[in-house]
Amino acid sequence: MSAGAARRSLWLLAVAALPVPILLLGPGHVPPAQLAQLGGAALAFGVAESFRGVVGWTVLIFLGQALLYALALWALAGLAARRLGALRGAAVALAAALVVAACLVPAYRTPYHATKPHATLLEVYR
Repeated sequence: MSAGAARRSLWLLAVAALPVPILLLGPGHVPPAQLAQLGGAALAFGVAESFRGVVGWTVLIFLGQALLYALALWALAGLAARRLGALRGAAVALAAALVVAACLVPAYRTPYHATKPHATLLEVYR
């Protein structure tokens, strides 16, 4: 596997599944893609209705965090892909296996679910 393909694969897996802290909105750890999903929903609401009040801040907070985490993870994925050398394919396979495990084990602490404080990856995107 080339370094570029490994970097993209590791980055996509990390953005989709790596639990990162939620800033400014209370305690919790969710994937950056979930923050982008919530920011996109707030953006759509803002475009349809208005960005007045809390909607504009919500878009900024969610999408800003998602972008910052995505950029940091891009840099880390590049560093990992360069350092791993011949083990790039195995590292991507291990990361994919961890994503599958995250679908089965409640590893995320999400403040958005009223009934479950700990959620699996599939429940986070629900």
